[in-house]
Amino acid sequence: MTPIPHGGGAAEAQRRYGLGNQPLIDFSALVNPYGPSRSVIDAARASLERVHAFPEAGCPRLVERIAAWHGVPEDRVIVGAGTSELISLIGQSLREVLALHAYENGDPAMAVSHLVEPSYGEYRRASVLNELRIETWGSHVLRWRQDVFPQNAAGIFWTGHPDNPTGRAWDRETLLQGVDASLGLLTVVDESCLPFFPDEEERTLVPAAAQRENLLVLRSFSHVAAIPGLRIGYAVTSPDMVVRLKQYQSPWSVTSVAEAAALAALEDVDSYLESARRLTNETPRLAERLSSLPWLRPVWPERKRPVDAPPLAHFLLVSLSETAWTSVQVHEALARRGFLVRECSDFRGLEVGALLTGHDQLVATQGHLRITARTPSENDRLIAALTEVFSAEPPR
Repeated sequence: MTPIPHGGGAAEAQRRYGLGNQPLIDFSALVNPYGPSRSVIDAARASLERVHAFPEAGCPRLVERIAAWHGVPEDRVIVGAGTSELISLIGQSLREVLALHAYENGDPAMAVSHLVEPSYGEYRRASVLNELRIETWGSHVLRWRQDVFPQNAAGIFWTGHPDNPTGRAWDRETLLQGVDASLGLLTVVDESCLPFFPDEEERTLVPAAAQRENLLVLRSFSHVAAIPGLRIGYAVTSPDMVVRLKQYQSPWSVTSVAEAAALAALEDVDSYLESARRLTNETPRLAERLSSLPWLRPVWPERKRPVDAPPLAHFLLVSLSETAWTSVQVHEALARRGFLVRECSDFRGLEVGALLTGHDQLVATQGHLRITARTPSENDRLIAALTEVFSAEPPR
């Protein structure tokens, strides 16, 4: 299976469109646009003095700090080279046991990996690479109901909280009811972007994961602490699952530089949470401005956001409608104007020409874009560039 496209990739866009070294303002990656704090940068630089030595396997200092931060036992925490490594380890570590489970149930081809798509592509990739047969639940894109939990299923259920690229978050109690009613299912809840929510403390499932055998919560330093280049994240889950994952993990997958930066980030939580709160105020304004463009519509049931919807994530998914422009064409046109957005054709259900369905609606689209909120001035510049693009005819 080919690598999954992701946000970022300015250098690749520059090569593809022949832009040379033209700078691009990155609206495509789900990263805090205010960047890492000075203390995080200083800690990473200082750690370079120790690169002559191997990192300490398992990151015990960071595990201790994470456990204290969340108020959970240390044996419930595992650190990895980003959530991507941990997602891969989940698939690897459960491959044989799930194959045996399917065989014992008399159906070697039974589905043991469960998804609600469109969603983050690494869940599907880890499943395919580990030969975990996939079943997709609740494929309607225009849905806000949360009745898509795979009841009576076995294996792994992968879900974002909030989900990428839709930005939808679970009601905590609804999700926990599904977890507790499905003991044969490991529910993997990806909370990489949850710190951008103003009510994060009421929504997180980290404390619940430390008390259950069938729940695993992923967390990342990439997005809110703005250090994706250092590749570091963690999971909170049962002690048995931590041991299982460590059996498949390389001993030095996390560098000493990444660990030092993560430790500094946890000592300076107020800094990055303050920048996240700034985005909390800016994202609704960006959503309103995007919704005012007649060629775009937010991916929720109506033009007006539902009153029972969760808070906005720091990113927005929009459909192209009532325009001849496709999302692929807009992506290139914006790049040539210095803006990089996430073109979503590789997400299942968001392809160019895809029909959005749900709530008795059928919406024809020309594709989709995911746009991460940045500073107010940068967001205004993007709106001006989008207006300029749509005012012209698309290339033939």
